[in-house]
Amino acid sequence: MRNKSSVFQLFILTFFFCFNAGPYLVVENYGNWKTLSVASKSAYVTGIWDGYIVFFGKELEEKYSANCSDDRITRVSDLVEIVDTLYQQEINKSFSPATLLREKGLQYLCSN
Repeated sequence: MRNKSSVFQLFILTFFFCFNAGPYLVVENYGNWKTLSVASKSAYVTGIWDGYIVFFGKELEEKYSANCSDDRITRVSDLVEIVDTLYQQEINKSFSPATLLREKGLQYLCSN
């Protein structure tokens, strides 16, 4: 019994010390965004988009279903292009890509 307890305690300690050790990336504004490679931008936008679908899927569907057709295919490259296009406007350069995609990107996507 003591052996199992020791193993469990070791597991918990390892988990807590290694939990924040993984690689992560936070892009806070245009200055951070422009330093990323195309592959990094694609990976970052994929994570953002997946998070939006999981957490805000129903809300987004209700808000944009009237303007967006169901047969529209959205590629990751389209989403990266939308963020890049929005960053061309000076007023958007202080926002994070996540905020731009959520607040303005879907409007841009559904208006075209």
